[in-house]
Amino acid sequence: MKNICRATIVASLASVSLLAHGTALAQTAPDNAGTDDQGGGVNIIVVTAQKRAQNLQDVPVSVSAFDTQMIADAGFTNSLSIGDQVPNLEIKTFGGVPNIFIRGVGNNDFNSSSIGPISVYRDDVVVASTGSQIFSLFDLERIEVVRGPQGTLFGKNATGGAIQFFSKLPEDRFEGNARFGYGRFSLFEGEVAASLPITDGFSVRVAGMIRKRDGEKFNRFDGTDAIDVDEAAARAIFRLRPGPDTDLRLTVGGGRDRSDYLENKPVGTINGADLFGYTDPFPDDERLLNFNGPSRNHSDNVFVNFVAQHDFGDWSVRSLTGYDKSDVDNAVDVDGGPLRVDEITFLTDAEQFTQELQLSYDDGTLNAIAGLYYFYEDFNARSNADLLGELTFAQGALPLITQATRKNKAYAAFGQATYAVVPELRLTVGARYTIDKVRATHQADLVSGFFDDDIPNGAPVPLVPFASLRDSYKSFSWRLSADYDVTDDVLAYVSVDKGFKAGGFNIGIITSVAERTQVDPETLISYEIGFKSTLFDRNLRLNVAAFYYDYSDLQVLSVNTQAGSAVPTLGLDNAADATIKGVEVEAFATPSDWLDLGLNFGILDAKFKNYLSGAIDPVTGLPRDFSGNRLPGAPKFTLSANAQVTVPVGRFETRWRAEYNFTGKKYYNNAQDPLISSGDGYGLLNLRASLSDPDNGWELAAWAKNVTNKAYIVDATDTRGFGFVPRYYGERATYGAEIRLTF
Repeated sequence: MKNICRATIVASLASVSLLAHGTALAQTAPDNAGTDDQGGGVNIIVVTAQKRAQNLQDVPVSVSAFDTQMIADAGFTNSLSIGDQVPNLEIKTFGGVPNIFIRGVGNNDFNSSSIGPISVYRDDVVVASTGSQIFSLFDLERIEVVRGPQGTLFGKNATGGAIQFFSKLPEDRFEGNARFGYGRFSLFEGEVAASLPITDGFSVRVAGMIRKRDGEKFNRFDGTDAIDVDEAAARAIFRLRPGPDTDLRLTVGGGRDRSDYLENKPVGTINGADLFGYTDPFPDDERLLNFNGPSRNHSDNVFVNFVAQHDFGDWSVRSLTGYDKSDVDNAVDVDGGPLRVDEITFLTDAEQFTQELQLSYDDGTLNAIAGLYYFYEDFNARSNADLLGELTFAQGALPLITQATRKNKAYAAFGQATYAVVPELRLTVGARYTIDKVRATHQADLVSGFFDDDIPNGAPVPLVPFASLRDSYKSFSWRLSADYDVTDDVLAYVSVDKGFKAGGFNIGIITSVAERTQVDPETLISYEIGFKSTLFDRNLRLNVAAFYYDYSDLQVLSVNTQAGSAVPTLGLDNAADATIKGVEVEAFATPSDWLDLGLNFGILDAKFKNYLSGAIDPVTGLPRDFSGNRLPGAPKFTLSANAQVTVPVGRFETRWRAEYNFTGKKYYNNAQDPLISSGDGYGLLNLRASLSDPDNGWELAAWAKNVTNKAYIVDATDTRGFGFVPRYYGERATYGAEIRLTF
């Protein structure tokens, strides 16, 4: 901890020193990033998906972007709530670990030690720890979802893409906003933000939020509400601009979550019951749960970012320094019943430090960026798994304590250049070289049992002996692309990219040395063609992309039940290759001053090309062949459609919005098991109506989500060895009202 904090301070001082000596700095995130409303037609959204500010329509990459108003209209509450609005983006969570999939590329591992192939960024700094990737959204300038491998500019663990969240920056004048809301299940939401000028060129923006709600489900076991929500977060951004070409920003923030865990309804697989004969008494009512174990989804997170930036003619230099610390305490009753069959506690603490230096050049014909990158992670995890706790230790109960550590250092050098051969045609080439060093320790011990609060009973007995693991990996990723202005309003592009996910070790919950496997980096080569257009006098924005992925050495987690054992084995291997192909369409139209229409959809065909799994077929006794199966988290079709009508009433303005999001059937395991899936897919209808006085800066709104009270499955897990499959349901119908104020 002290070493990381000391490194943060040293890097920050070094950045300031560079500026003081006149070194030039990259103009990669200027003030105008966000939305530019030119009056009439679709807004221009400025993004930084290529580490420089560009009109969304000029970026030859698949990007979905949300500005401040779009975020408010959609009602996004946390970093995982954006999945329904983006084509081919799926997000779920288990054990406090977010599982994010873009175009079928994702992480299906529930262990807190897992590393996903989708990078999450907060104000240009990567959030690597899974414990930090779930955070509240408030006072944001925009959100960007970059689809496809981003190995050149974003680096490792961006095989599938990157999700970026950008905070509002301090203004030079006093201004701010506030929002307060109340809703079903005693929901209370509060959010306040303000820019405070201190002196000429120095200002600060402070923002905070709180969100509390009673459980939207009921636990019949103890007669209490289930799945309570209790979140709070705050952030302060200090900004100093000593001159027109220099910008220094220090961000300090944090959040706490004391919510319940999303508990499940189990489906018995042994004549409708689990291993001990329990059957869910309310199988057709997703509101009613019946679990006896602990339920908590607790986390604490603090972060500090420092950005130093200076322009020097056509040249620029930029420094980004980041520190992040998270502590997670999650407890889940996996069996979902009144007996002790499968109850797990996940305890993690993780720290990370990152430093990136960028040198940029832009003369109108050539745009180039080069940089150096350093990453350090210190990760510690402990899992207490109370397996088959209804039995005595002698009868086969498996009270298991797993302890793991990981220290990861990564170094990278990268560069990308775009050259205008003629004004209408641009060619881009980029490359990145990464050295990744991993050291880990792992052990799993048996104890006689657990007391309350997960305190072990009795001395530990080694089950999987202590091991010290280490290795290093070297990877080269690259990008080639060409884009052409067909007209002033139509851009066509073609690209080929290579991305990779770092190698590592399986240091999660395992019961044998054979499961403690090592995996090499997985790689993905993407071929993409698309166009971006702004048509009919800027009244229609239409973007289309088609892609094909050659996906090699997939790091696949398989949950397998072997003959004669109730406890499943968890294998992590470079077990498979896959091919992924699909199409995405994003359209937004303003056919009149009072009507806005949006339509996004994705078509996806993501399948294992060859995958001989570790699961044993009970009939043949041979390993099961999953070749040709669909990848987890890869529905064939996703759709999001919305319509908004604006009607002036005197000096007031009313807005009426309807939104429908559909997700096709998706599987949650590699075996393409119908029981471990979302069923036939589901659609959710959301509504919002508002009355505002733009001149006086207030808005009253009423909203409703999942209006039809659709029951839908957001996750399921293969625990057939215990005689059940846990199925997790999404939120029931919710509604509420809020007031927004600007000052």
